[in-house]
Amino acid sequence: MSDLDRRRSPALAALDDGHHIAASRDAYGTVPWRSEADTSSPAPLDPVAAVAAMAPRIAAMRAHPAFSKAMLSWADNLVGHYDGNRLLNRLLNDRERAMFALMALYLNATPDETGAGLTAGRIIGLCTETGLCSRGRAKAMLVLMRWAGYVDVKPALPGADKRQRPLVPTALFISHQTERWRAIFAAASHVDPLAGVALARLDDQDFRRIVLRYLLTRFRSGERVLDHAPALTLFAARDGGLMVLLALALSGVRDGTFPPEDTIMSPVASLGRRFHVSRAHVLKLLRDAEAAGLVERAAGASGGVRLLPPLRSAIADFFAAVFLLFLEGAAAALPQPASSGAGQPPA
Repeated sequence: MSDLDRRRSPALAALDDGHHIAASRDAYGTVPWRSEADTSSPAPLDPVAAVAAMAPRIAAMRAHPAFSKAMLSWADNLVGHYDGNRLLNRLLNDRERAMFALMALYLNATPDETGAGLTAGRIIGLCTETGLCSRGRAKAMLVLMRWAGYVDVKPALPGADKRQRPLVPTALFISHQTERWRAIFAAASHVDPLAGVALARLDDQDFRRIVLRYLLTRFRSGERVLDHAPALTLFAARDGGLMVLLALALSGVRDGTFPPEDTIMSPVASLGRRFHVSRAHVLKLLRDAEAAGLVERAAGASGGVRLLPPLRSAIADFFAAVFLLFLEGAAAALPQPASSGAGQPPA
């Protein structure tokens, strides 16, 4: 860990020194549950305990009067900038691709003891360690990232292991990922002023690197955002499923309330075309969601769909969990952040 990192963040120093931290609201703005050391193999997390610890903070953020506005902001950005396609969907779903991208940036920013940053061997190892995807899918994703101009290959040294040939994220890839983060922090700024501070530092490479390390430490310890919103698993596991759900919810917003409570007319065919899946795929998704008690579909040919309370609650939990995770990463990267008041309505 560099002296710069230690000066910037006592929390990150504690992480790298192998200490458990339970940061207070006064010290870091938001209250993360116990975080493990950022080592090659972070200690396993107890998922049940993690969900229980996070639940009161998720509830507090959901109670903020501007939380619906925050959700609406990020949902609109996610759907508007969706870039999936059939080939990518065959390899990894949207959620897995987002994590794969974070892993690539993380490995580039955290070289190992030999100085290797992002390599095929390291990202394949991280994917298998965390259960994100198989070796074959990880290799295929790297090929597609090179084809898309997201990573470049540095010349390998004579006799070097090809698996350790250094890969470098391109400016295009870094820009795309930074804009994704910008959308998250911009949305979260409706409920937490710490997000506004993070927005101002987002072009700082050191800031992004520390946030990346925080996010991946949590992921490697076993935390998964969907643990806080298990009802969304049905959608997240399907090609374009979350995007279909969010687009459907956005189309039903009438008074700024998100997710909407009223019946939504579901243009199944257009949803399929928009997210590169078939009409039959969307219909099966909605039928399965209905069988799971998550949506109510109108009888007849009208195609109306109503998001039931368990699904609306899961959407809110998901958004709050992501916002809190990124806010905690920002708090770890910022020097002496002030209390953010996350989840607290203004006086």
